[in-house]
Parts: sequence; structure tokens; C-alpha cells
Amino acid sequence: MRASPTLLERAEAAAALVAALGEMESAGRNIVTALVDGQDFVTETHYPADDALDPHTRAQYYFHAHRGAAESGHIHCYLRGEGTSNLTHVLAIALDHFGRPAQFFTTNLWVTADNWLPAEALIPQLPRLAWRDAPAPAAVNQALTALCVLYRREIAALLRRRDKRLARHAAASQADALADEALEILSRARINLPGTLARLRQSLNLPETDDAAEPASGGHHSPGR
Repeated sequence: MRASPTLLERAEAAAALVAALGEMESAGRNIVTALVDGQDFVTETHYPADDALDPHTRAQYYFHAHRGAAESGHIHCYLRGEGTSNLTHVLAIALDHFGRPAQFFTTNLWVTADNWLPAEALIPQLPRLAWRDAPAPAAVNQALTALCVLYRREIAALLRRRDKRLARHAAASQADALADEALEILSRARINLPGTLARLRQSLNLPETDDAAEPASGGHHSPGR
């Protein structure tokens, strides 16, 4: 049976993601260290300094870390509309202490103070989350682009759960849920790359493999730790 276009797209994204992570790790780097690029690491500071904005897709991201966090930091991903102020936060990607993608999460409007869009307006725009020409390390751009393709369905579900939580909170409290500082992280989804790769191989009827289907588990700790 021929694989669907969506399945083939996800398989290509998985290969691109593994290749990008492997390229960085072979050079003794990871997503965090590639973005910090030898600069002094300062919490709350954006890396790259002016963010990474792709001129074609109008997708934008930056990495930063909070003091005392249990992660290396996270990458905030946005989509821009026309004009400089029309910016919408889509999701954030938490990175583990080896600088690898570990979790997706969404935040409330008061956290990012941008242009809010409901899930059903954002989901059709998810293919725009691509950074092929953004001013940032090419391997990082490739990894993040591939990650957002590989997990597009999960990101869509994450956004729907975000909106459902807001709706439940608003119905229970009769308050403006988007401004309620008791609500910060609205939905989360763990990134299990080995499991995803195994399921893809099964869907494509490929044999199981014991070789390096993903970068080695060792690596350099990120400066946010």
C-alpha cells in the first residue's frame, strides 16, 4: 500500500530533524549552544538578539531561559501577519539539559501580550512554521522546521486543548481568562522522538533498527543549566 503524502512528509521531516541534531552533536553543539554561539549566557535574553524571522513565511522564534528553571530554556514560536505589530504566539518548545526538544507547551495571552488567535484560526497556518531563510544557524532552522512538520498534528491538538482550558475557566469564573495570571501554561505535550521514529517505521513497513536512529544520548550540557 502506498504511503499517504502526509506520512511521507512526516518521514522526510523526521530524517531532516535527526540529521540536523546529529550535525550539531557531531560538532559538539546543540540547539542552545548553537544559538548562544559563544556569547555570555544571560537569563531572559533573546538568542538570536533580534529573533529569527523568516522573510518568506513570516515565522519567528527566539530562545531564552528563566533563572532556576528545570530546563535549559525554551524557544517561543510566533507567526507574523502584515505589519510589524501583528505577532501571534503559537507555541513554545522546552529544551532539556542537553539542548534537545523535550516538550511543547502553550501560554496564556498575558504572558506574551501579542495578537491572540483561536486554535481554529491558527491551525490552518501551522505549515508556515518554517525557518529556511531565518538569520540563525542553518542546523537550528532545519531542526525546528522539521520538528513543527513532524508534530503538526500534536501541535494542533495542543492548541485545541489550550482553548478548551480557557473556555472551562471562563465559564467557571466569569472572568477574562486571557488576563488571569493564575493561568500561565495552558497545555503541554511531551516530545518522544524515539517513539515517534519507531511508529513512523512501523507505518512505513520499515524494519526495526538498532543503529543510531537519532543522535546519541550523550552530549554537551547547555549553558542554561
